Amino acid sequence: MAHQKPTFICKMPSAGTWQIVLLVTFLFSTVLSSGKNSGDYKIDSLQQEVNSSTGVRRITSQLELAILVLETDTDKALDLANSALLQSKKEKDKSLEMQSYNVLGRIYFKKTDKAHSLLYLDSALQISNDLNENWYKGEILFRIGTNKHQMGEKLAALETFSASVQACLLSENFKVLGAVYSMMGTIFRINGLYDRAIEYIIKSKLNYEKVNYTEGSAWTAYLLGRTYFDLKLYEQALIYFNESLEIYKKLAEFDGVQNGVAICYEQIGMLKLETGLLEEARQNINRTLKIYTDNNSKLGLSNVYTNLGIIEYSSENYVLAEEYFRTSLEIKEETRNILGMPRVYEYLGLSQIKNGNKTEGFKNVQLALDMALKNNQKKVEYDIYSQLSEIYLSLNDLKNAVVSQKKQIEIQKLLLSGGASIKTEQLQAIYEIEEKNNQIAQLEKQNEINALTIKQNNTIRLFMIIGIVLALFTAALIYWLNTKLRLKNKELNETNAAKDKFFAIISHDLRGPTGALAGVLKHLNLSFDEFSNEELKEVMVTLHNSAENVSNLLENLLVWAQSQVQNITYNPTHIALNELIISAKEGLQPQTEDKEIKIQLQTDDSIIVSVDQNMVQTIFRNILSNAIKFSYRGGKINITTEIRDKSMALIQIIDEGVGIDKNNLSKLFDIAKAHHTQGTENEQSTGLGLILVKEFVEKNQGTLSIKSEKDKGTIVSIALPLAI
Repeated sequence: MAHQKPTFICKMPSAGTWQIVLLVTFLFSTVLSSGKNSGDYKIDSLQQEVNSSTGVRRITSQLELAILVLETDTDKALDLANSALLQSKKEKDKSLEMQSYNVLGRIYFKKTDKAHSLLYLDSALQISNDLNENWYKGEILFRIGTNKHQMGEKLAALETFSASVQACLLSENFKVLGAVYSMMGTIFRINGLYDRAIEYIIKSKLNYEKVNYTEGSAWTAYLLGRTYFDLKLYEQALIYFNESLEIYKKLAEFDGVQNGVAICYEQIGMLKLETGLLEEARQNINRTLKIYTDNNSKLGLSNVYTNLGIIEYSSENYVLAEEYFRTSLEIKEETRNILGMPRVYEYLGLSQIKNGNKTEGFKNVQLALDMALKNNQKKVEYDIYSQLSEIYLSLNDLKNAVVSQKKQIEIQKLLLSGGASIKTEQLQAIYEIEEKNNQIAQLEKQNEINALTIKQNNTIRLFMIIGIVLALFTAALIYWLNTKLRLKNKELNETNAAKDKFFAIISHDLRGPTGALAGVLKHLNLSFDEFSNEELKEVMVTLHNSAENVSNLLENLLVWAQSQVQNITYNPTHIALNELIISAKEGLQPQTEDKEIKIQLQTDDSIIVSVDQNMVQTIFRNILSNAIKFSYRGGKINITTEIRDKSMALIQIIDEGVGIDKNNLSKLFDIAKAHHTQGTENEQSTGLGLILVKEFVEKNQGTLSIKSEKDKGTIVSIALPLAI
């Protein structure tokens, strides 16, 4: 049965590096501008001021002029800023020296020299700290954070942005605050935390509105559109893109800048493409092409040609698509846009395959894969394997189609199990830090008001005494409240950490194997008659492994969830310890036979324990399952029992597997830090097993200890009460 070609098969890329570059360019060139109308008359006026004035007035004019000419003449901007720095040092004016360093940092960022940019910005930050000057400090920290973000230091960037928020709140610098929040919202969006992304983008919008910054409203509407686009809520996304477009059009009528209009048309075009409206997509991208051609934006043009190529590829115009991809590739090579090349090579190769040039086509797709691997672009790798799977199916090459699908599943599992550059827990920590910084900023502003009040009334002794008493009382009250708040927050954080981990496990571990099951079953249903017996066996092995992973995961998840809401009661009975061990061993016999692992029992069948039978069976099943999972094929596992201290039975399960390093031993029993480790043959782990074991051992008045050494195996020791 021939595979029916879908009407629309191209997969849209998620937010990429070029989009972040556009975002940063927008913020640096518009959001953080001096706030005054620019134009030739302003430049001429400032140049006259520089030529005719001296001292502080001349330095201020130089810095303002440097900002205005930055976008068109970086060398002139650099000369002006360097001159301003030298003169500010001669004048011994620390505030102007700080502003000079800040402008120099901005110029070197524009010149893509991030090392020098950070050097100057750090100097500016030091002076702002010495002067206790929060207005510029907020902007400087924002620029430092943006540099770090561009350098791939995502968490450091978020921490710096959080510090910028605090400084902006203290100084009421709402324009920069809006820019900071929009960057933070974008980072949350890229990492999949869309609710947080929307929250921060709306914060950005509200702060722009405080200063009536119209372009900020356009930008936040655009970002909301991007967020809903990522969520595949296309109708809502289109509403925001159109809202942003209308504002940018009005702004363009005033200042002639069309970049905002271009990015809106581009996203609307991609949205139309995603929904299969190819002609509308082509019209919108062509509008973007005209704008970028007029302003000679090579970055914009390279992406336009990529998008046009994808549209033509989706329209089955493969020859024209190939031309567009080659044009895009030439511009990306010229601008050294390395991270943007894999996507172009991918679709260039796919177009060549469709044109019948399979050898060259597969060669370019492989080149795209190699570049994506080198750049660690996991999402690009996933998309390439997805496209290859479609191509192989259309060619009736089922073997390679299955291989491509397996690669997709591997990469998807990697992404879902923590392959993202920033993990959810880390972003949550940043979010909490930012919220606390907001509280601190408000308290600091209140403290400044209190200090000013005390200073204004220091001539009257009675008022001073009253003020001091009130201040001490307020401080004590705040300390007492904060102490209670910290204790409460600690409890809430622990509860939230457990909840977040629970949902993270469901999201990461359950969606992966169930998705794999659905995908393989769908493919099996569509092309069953075309599979050989060997291929069917291979597919059945995949199905069995996925089903087994889902079964084990669900069992642990349900038992753990019941334990958290205290639905599991402790019902001790007298039972032979050996029966429980043998039952667990027999239940895991398929796994031991599959890996050719031998379990040796050195147990005393006379030992009777007083325990909850169901809980202890869960304990032994999880520990023994882990021992099998992390043992090498053909290995052995020893189980021993003995009586200790006349009241406890000691059980030891000893394997010779991969072991656990010291850094991870402390994380084994913490739900907030539980990590996923694959077995010796890539068996999946939920991270819940040992957490259940510890809880159930403690419910049975027992103790648990683990000794392990990397590559030398693990000894799990459990003490359970004897029956009296």
